[in-house]
Order: sequence, then C-alpha cells, then structure tokens
Amino acid sequence: MKKKSKKFLKKSRDPHLDIPVTDRGDFPDFMRKEIFTQPQLIEKLCEKYIWAEKIHFEHLKIKAEKIRRIYIASNACDYGAALSGAYNFEVLADIPCAACLLSEFNFSNPILDKNTLVILISASKDDMPCSQARIRAEKSGAKIVGIYNREQESEDSLSLDFIENAAVSTAAYTLRYTVLTLLALYIGEKNQVITELYIRIATKMLMSLNDKIKYILENEYLIRHISSKISCENLVLTGTNVDLAAAGYAAYLFSFAFGRDVRAFAAGQINSYPINKSNVIGLASNENFYAVLNDSVQCRVHIIPKSIPSKSGDFIDYDDSIPLFNPLLGSVVCQLMAYNIAKNNNTQLEQSKSGTG
Repeated sequence: MKKKSKKFLKKSRDPHLDIPVTDRGDFPDFMRKEIFTQPQLIEKLCEKYIWAEKIHFEHLKIKAEKIRRIYIASNACDYGAALSGAYNFEVLADIPCAACLLSEFNFSNPILDKNTLVILISASKDDMPCSQARIRAEKSGAKIVGIYNREQESEDSLSLDFIENAAVSTAAYTLRYTVLTLLALYIGEKNQVITELYIRIATKMLMSLNDKIKYILENEYLIRHISSKISCENLVLTGTNVDLAAAGYAAYLFSFAFGRDVRAFAAGQINSYPINKSNVIGLASNENFYAVLNDSVQCRVHIIPKSIPSKSGDFIDYDDSIPLFNPLLGSVVCQLMAYNIAKNNNTQLEQSKSGTG
C-alpha cells in the first residue's frame, strides 16, 4: 500500500455536527455507508471537541483531580470500545478503570462514591439497562458522563449526533472509541499525567485520522481478496492489551458476518485453549504486541501497521504514525473484512427499522 501525504484540518471554534440523513445515498446499504463515511464523521467529531490543538470538555462538570476510579459500562456491541477506553484511561490519566457490560454493572457490586466516575455508553439514556445504571450511580453520588447517539448535550453527557442504521456497529464503534480517547487525554492533562505538548501532538495527529481511514478504504480490493480466504471453521481472533479489545470487537463483527459464534482469545494465552490454530486472525498495533503474537501462535492473517514487517502468512497493513489510534485502524480493517463476508453470505446489512439508533 502506498503512503498518503498528511492533511491537517482547520479547526472551527463554533463546530456543529449535522445529523446524518436516514437514506443510503449512493451506497447499496447502510453498513457500507457507515463504514465509508467514517472519515467525515470523525473529522466532524474532532472539529466539535478540538480547538487550537486543545481538547474542550469544559461543559462536563467533573473535577479530574478528585476522580479515583472509573467504570465504563456499555452494551455488548460497544464492549471493545469500552475495554480500549479502560486501557487508555489507565495509561493517559493514571486512574484505575474497569470496562463492564451495562447489565453486569447493574447486578454486580462496583465501588461507587463521590470519587468515582461512571461513563455510560448507549444509543440513548432512556434504554433500560442504561437508565438503571444511571439511577444506581446517581444514588451513590458518583459522577456520570453519558455518551449517547443523539441526546442533547448537558453537564453530564456527550452526543455523537449519529443515527445507527447498520445491522452491526461500525461508525458508532469508531466514534465511541475516539471520544473515549479524547476524554482520557483531557482528564490526563488536567491531572498533569500528560503534558500540554503531548496534547498538542496527539490532537494534531488525530486530525489526520480521517486520512488514515481513507487509506484503508481505498485498498478494499486487497481486504476483499484476503477475506475470501477466511473460513468460519475454527476462526479465532487474537491480540494483546488494546489489540485484544479490538479482537473482541472484530469477533463480534465476524460472528455477524458468518452467522455463527466467533471468539477472541488473548495472544499470551491462546495456546492454552483447545482450538485449531490454522485459522487465526491476529491484531498487533506495535512491535511489542507483535512479538507477543508471534511467540504465541502462527496466524493465518496479520492486521498490523506498515512499520511492522510481517514474518508469515497473509497480512493487511495500515498507514500508522498515530500509535494511540492504531487499534482503531485495525478495527476498520475488520469492518471491511466482515462486510465483504456478510455480503457474500447474503446477510442482512441494516436494521429492520430505519433510524432506530
């Protein structure tokens, strides 16, 4: 794949995300539309929260220095984004963070007090598991930040201004991953874990993320070719740390595409499981994780940054230089792989009711 030149976007001081129309436009289905419009959606999200190389979440009434623990509660389709967010909060903000399902949050025993931040991810705050989690967190005095699709923003919520129409989460996952990372960067700077210079570099690189995604989409022919070799028989996804989170999300995508259960295992433990290793897709976003992957299992397909030379098997690389978002780029590759498999299997690619997100 050829490298594309970077483009840095001008940031608006009064940005506004337009709610996407509910028709497919020139796309054959909503799933393809959501995958291929991700660069524009991320660009608008960045314009909304990044001005002058600074991240702006001042409307959220949270005092970063008082947060001692974080829970990110989501539905199953968003668990990969929640788990990635948890890793990033611990690295960037130096705060213990746990990802969990909304249903499990409501039936477990989380430590909730005024020094706890609960991040709720859902299409709507009125969804039953989400509203129950909100009530529980509010009663405990914990601080809340909700990440919703179309709710009006308030002092305890963020809006993606996005309508989900695809049968499986694609652009919604990407937007949630991005806004969680922005929030981790914001709190990390407030807590002086990361510097203002780090924020300037991270936001400048983030503004080129849309071009990195376009680069993947423009190489769909290669992704389609490799997808045609993938069988659902004994298919396993694997990775380490944030790549394990991406592998979990990818397993969700492939389960949808094949219409049967596909699982993800940690690369460091995969040899402990009684599975056929001949049909493994491995994700690695940096050289250290790639070393773990190669020491653990022989992969059928590697999904890796261009800076890592693949040692064996088929591989799909993406244009890196944004380490924080490499796992997201790997997820976009998996979206396209799953889309092409689902298309070949005549899987329904959009929700039965338009605009239910």
